[in-house]
Order: sequence, then structure tokens, then C-alpha cells
Amino acid sequence: MNALQLVGEPPCGGNADEPVLIRMASVEPQPLDWLWPGRIPAGRVSLLVGDPGQGKSLVAIDMAARVSRGLPWPDAPEGPPAPVGAVLLLSADDDLGGTVRPRLDAAGADAEAVVELCAVREGNGRGARRFCLARHLAALERALSLAGCVRLVVIDPVTAYLGRGEVASDAEVHDVLAPLAVVAGQSGAAILAVSHLSKRGAASVLHRATGSMAFVAAARTVWAVASDLDDPERHLFLPVKSNLSARGRGLAYRIVTSPEHADAPRLAWESAPVALTAAEALATVAGRPPSERQAAAAWLRDTLAAGPLAAQEVARRAGQSGVSWATVKRAKGLARVISYSTGYQDRWMWRLPGQEAQAPPGGEGAAETSGARVELPQGAEGAQGTAPDPRARPGGNAQDAAGRSAL
Repeated sequence: MNALQLVGEPPCGGNADEPVLIRMASVEPQPLDWLWPGRIPAGRVSLLVGDPGQGKSLVAIDMAARVSRGLPWPDAPEGPPAPVGAVLLLSADDDLGGTVRPRLDAAGADAEAVVELCAVREGNGRGARRFCLARHLAALERALSLAGCVRLVVIDPVTAYLGRGEVASDAEVHDVLAPLAVVAGQSGAAILAVSHLSKRGAASVLHRATGSMAFVAAARTVWAVASDLDDPERHLFLPVKSNLSARGRGLAYRIVTSPEHADAPRLAWESAPVALTAAEALATVAGRPPSERQAAAAWLRDTLAAGPLAAQEVARRAGQSGVSWATVKRAKGLARVISYSTGYQDRWMWRLPGQEAQAPPGGEGAAETSGARVELPQGAEGAQGTAPDPRARPGGNAQDAAGRSAL
């Protein structure tokens, strides 16, 4: 940013407060950099929240490992890798030798590039004390300088570093986090603050984050982790808030044992996006009634449990069951339904993951290219579309529509 431009002259001999104004023409636009494209911005504070046991710390360790070695991100294994650099950890709850180091090794991290800020030696002769965001930001800046080219800072959990009794109200939390955002901007490092969700199950995700809206307000992106209700071993990494881009879709992962490090867990990510929102996932976990889309997804999984069906047949059954066809189509991603073309009269089939693709009765088999069955990712067939069926009558019902278009 250029130097401040003061507009107006102070009154002669006056002691009144004077505004400091910046003319926007003097502000130089700055490009937005991402650590994890579309998910974790560089030079900003992000927040990762979730209930205990969902793998929040493992997600942070996984990110640290990718940054330490410049590895690809889980949603783009063939895409640009993470910017390689150092990682600064603040780990209040986990033992370094018994937990943090084994997890870093299991995730494939370069341990030489990962540094723990374990304490601050104060200059008043009181010895070393736990880092406190309210009092030790200068020490954090010094740590960033000493650690080298730091790309990622993980504060886990952030509430452990607020200082006992020093930060209570939203205003006090804001006063602590605002300077932290400045440190992030000046250093260019992404700061990931990790925290638990409060136990207020009826509150929105935004209000459950660490019990203070000030954390959510300070973070440019907020992500939540939750269990998949249909598969407790599957965990979801879901967007809650993004001030810097369109809110993207979530990802799924499982907590597995590393073959090389049997005593340490690591994450196994799925590359396909997840359509479920954080609000839906956490509302279901809290016992609130499922949304219309969640109910349709459950119906869709039950309908396809016996095997693939033609989209036209799914539409017919939806009508018989009183389920809105529009809602069923919106629930496809949530149910992880895969669509594929049969190559027979522009027919489309729907199946669940793990089921073998097959043609509808009377069909000629799935469309093939070079001997391989062609399947389109979720949503791709809707963008591509097919020609209307000339035999379909105007004003047809839901199953007619299903047969006329790629769903």
C-alpha cells in the first residue's frame, strides 16, 4: 500500500480528533496467493474446526507434510504441488516425540523443515513460558524469521494460546486475532488455527466454532471436519466460510495406519468432491431432522442398493414414492451416485460406488472407447447434455424428462 493520503487540513489550534483517509486510487491491488488453491489462502488466517476424534490435527499434519516436501494436494494429485517451505507448529495437546513426530513421519513429511514453537523465553528473567497470542506476537515474528521460508503456521488448538484469563469476550478475542492477521500478511505464511466445536448442538456451525464469533470473523476461510453418518470410518472436510473465493466443495478421508509406521495414523484422501455441506453434516450428527436433500439422498441409496438403474426408472420410482425429482437430482452428489452413458438411445444409468456398470434391459451395453466403458464424473453429464428424444411428448412427466436428457 502506498503512503497515506490525508484529505483536509487540521483546524488551527484545535485538539479535535482527525480522520485519516486513504484515497483508493493510491492503493495498489495485490494478487491473491493460495497455499492450497481455493481452500487455504497464503498470508491469511484460516480456521479448522470439528468435534474430537474427527482428525483435525491429522489434517493439519497432512498439510504440513505436503508443504515440507512440495507434494500435490489431495484434490489435485496431477495438479500443481504445494509450495515447498518450512512449517511452524504450535502443538499444545500432543507430545512431540510420542505423537507429533510419528505422525509427521507417517504423512511423509520432511522433519527437517518442520519446527515447533514450544515456548518463549521472556526477557524479564522469568524463564520460558508457553507462547501466548496476547503477549508474544513479536516472538512469533522472530520465530518465522529464524525458521526460514515458512509457508504454513499451525496453531493447535488456538484456544490453548490465548492466555489463561487474558481473553474472554469477543472484543478481546478480536484484539488478539487482528494483529495475528497482520503477521500472516507481512510474512506471507498461511496461518491455520485449529479448534474444537462448542457443545451447542442447536447453534449454526459459525456460532459453534470455539464458542466465539470473533474467531470466525477473523478467519478468511473456515473448514469443518465431521463423520459421514452412513460410514463412521469416513470423515468429511467441508467448507463453512470463504471470504476470498466461491465456497468450494468438500473432500472425504479415512484415518488409516501407515505401512511404514504402524504406531502412527495418517490420512487416506478421496479425490472426488463431497456435495454435503458442513451445516447438513453437523446437523445430522447433532440429531436434528435431515434436510430434504439428505432424505432424498438416503432414498436414492436405498433405491440403487440392488444395482444400477436407468435414470428414467429412478425418476419413475421417485414419482411413486412422492420424492421430488428436482431434489433427487440435487441429492446425486450427496449420495455419491455415478452417472454413465449406455450408448443405447441416449440412455443414462445411475449406480453407487462399487457397483459394476451395466446396460438397461434391452440395451446394447455401455458406450465404449478403446475397449473401456465410459463413465462421466458427477455433474459432467449435466453440462454435456444430450439431444431431446423426438418421440417424447410435450409436457411429459418426470420419467419422460429423465429419458430426454443426460442427468
